Amino acid sequence: MDYLDNYSLVTVILPKESATDILDKAIANYPGPAVMLSARGSISSNKWYSKVFPPVNPEQQVVELLVEDDKITDLMNSITLAGHFNTSGAGAVFATKCGKALYLGNKGASVSTNAIGKPDGIEYKSETTAIYCIAQKDKSEAIANVAMKEGAPGPTVVFGQGRGIRDRMGLLRIAISPEKELIRVVVDNYDVEPVFNSMVKEGKLDTPGMGFIYTMPVDKAYVSLPSVIGANDELASNHQIIKAIDDIKGGTAWRTLSSDTSGKGDMDKKHLSDLVRLSCVTERGKGDEIVDAAIAAGAPGASIAYGTKMGSEESKGGINLTKEMEVIELTVSPKVVDDMVGKMSEAAKANDNDDVYFYTQSVPKALTYLG
Repeated sequence: MDYLDNYSLVTVILPKESATDILDKAIANYPGPAVMLSARGSISSNKWYSKVFPPVNPEQQVVELLVEDDKITDLMNSITLAGHFNTSGAGAVFATKCGKALYLGNKGASVSTNAIGKPDGIEYKSETTAIYCIAQKDKSEAIANVAMKEGAPGPTVVFGQGRGIRDRMGLLRIAISPEKELIRVVVDNYDVEPVFNSMVKEGKLDTPGMGFIYTMPVDKAYVSLPSVIGANDELASNHQIIKAIDDIKGGTAWRTLSSDTSGKGDMDKKHLSDLVRLSCVTERGKGDEIVDAAIAAGAPGASIAYGTKMGSEESKGGINLTKEMEVIELTVSPKVVDDMVGKMSEAAKANDNDDVYFYTQSVPKALTYLG
């Protein structure tokens, strides 16, 4: 197969009300592989009435763009400037390297950006990790809250569907909904273990049918997402205080002095390691055969999110129409990727579907119920 190895996935998280304006200002021409997903943010509150009247989670838009490596910096700079990410709670942008990328059809034009201003003062973090969690719909808010208590910025939650695992649970499948929520959060490397473990514990992710969690290395990130609403007389949030100490200390290594690095409480967990996430993006309604082919080829399960293709808007009768897409994600061993992509490609071609692209990303650590 004609894989490409010079691509990365750039993920952008923006407030829903300003997302379109920011993207229009930053991007002159979208790449062929660009999808927008509806999402919600996560906010916790330490106000006395928060248990009775919890804060409303902000609506967000998540944009995933598969771009050439040499376009990443210009794209991230334009988005960061257009979104005023130096303002607290403005949004986030981060890039993760793809091991392989493959297009069944035309890959489309490369991304191009608008000239907004000089990127002076933009400092991307390099020592960060993305944590992704697939959870039951009624568990995601609690999982997001414990992540924030451990120092994470507000996680982003995307609605999705699960396939595969539930089908093999026998009578237990009755109690397991196919509706899932896909949680993502980017944290400093020194915060990965406490955040990861707290999410596992809260979501009971090591028990049957409760979900799946994994990590992914991030090449660089700028994260400015809301997380905590405090009382008006507070001078600074915990995240602002921690960031200030990071600046004084010249990094995040100081955090290990006050954190538990013994690993107690986590030793009995069976972790998976050295996996990859295989993502497949195709037109909505044409993914079932592709997922079936992946499961037949050995995939343990799949998560599916739905969105719209960026830059594909058409006007008919004065109405703007966008092409709906589905993003299929599978976490598998690197050894089975080529065969699985081959079987999924065959299923797509048999359905006369060439609006499909694949990419893989490294998953160093994962956890789920293993029996």
